[in-house]
Amino acid sequence: MTERWVVLEPLDTVTIRDGRAFDMGQESVAHLTLPSPATFAGAIGSIYDSTPGLARRDPSARGTRLPRQVQGPIVVRRGVDGWGALLPVPCDVVVSEDGEVGRLVTGERFAGVRSDIHDQVPVLLAATDADAEHPEQLWWDAQQLQEYLHDGEISGYWVDAPWQVESRSGLAREADRTVAEGMYYSIEHLRPEPDVGFAGRCIDGPDRPLEGTVAFGGQGRRAEVHGDVPPVRLPGLPGDFPGGRLLLYLATPAVFPGGSWRPDLGGEAELVTAAVDKARVITTGMADRRSGSFGAGRLMWAVPPGAVYYLQFRDEDAASAWAGQVHGTALPQADDWMMTAGFGLVLTGRWTEG
Repeated sequence: MTERWVVLEPLDTVTIRDGRAFDMGQESVAHLTLPSPATFAGAIGSIYDSTPGLARRDPSARGTRLPRQVQGPIVVRRGVDGWGALLPVPCDVVVSEDGEVGRLVTGERFAGVRSDIHDQVPVLLAATDADAEHPEQLWWDAQQLQEYLHDGEISGYWVDAPWQVESRSGLAREADRTVAEGMYYSIEHLRPEPDVGFAGRCIDGPDRPLEGTVAFGGQGRRAEVHGDVPPVRLPGLPGDFPGGRLLLYLATPAVFPGGSWRPDLGGEAELVTAAVDKARVITTGMADRRSGSFGAGRLMWAVPPGAVYYLQFRDEDAASAWAGQVHGTALPQADDWMMTAGFGLVLTGRWTEG
């Protein structure tokens, strides 16, 4: 098996909508979303072969004309030691109104509380401070996340956001390029900080130079391709899992089999509880170069990065064996192509009761 890390560094703002329709008009705003694994893998695939949607139309192309699998995107920032990963703060980390950082806990005092998923998870998580909430758009570097996964240490130092959100105004146009009446709208753009990009690990595939630029981030926008960069460091595999307790951290969006919010564990472990943020919209579609249109796509609800699942295995050995198989890989997804495109990339850690 061969591995190549590739970084796409946007040369302009990035604007990627989640694909849902929105009404034009003075009060209309098209909200952006971060590049999904499908968007990223599509850009990577176009560097290898320019045929749109090839990996989905022809699975035999994976590993021959295209990488067999792309794992990403991981947000990265370039420093003196190369490209360093920036990862979403886990969803069970909360911040109180006075700025105190803590973690959601389990305990007997929550016994008897019922929810609409009590048949799926036996334990609920709650904050010791009633006013504490999970922060949005906060990031840790790989070392901070590793300390959390390995030792449960919670860092209150947030890595600076890798971009600024800008609002741009636009006008819809008729087929003859004239302005459509009443079709004024606003759309959000991400302006990445200098030396910020999106990285992915390409597994197997043809050996060819990866360089130049590629379409990425909206119409007319491109990203510089940094091919064969040194491996981006991600948190390592813990050495043990006391009591068979394993924490599963989601590094990229996931659409689990059946559209479920939880992974399919195949009976190997019990899902004790979980911390999951609001769902992320994923849409798919294939471009038709002859007509310039997009074919029918799908709208799916994905579990967002940063979600954590508290798993209980029968013993430490079973947890260690399972972690060794899945750490740094993609879990099964609703469709095979999603797993090869980078959805469901997970890392493992440990958790303690209480």
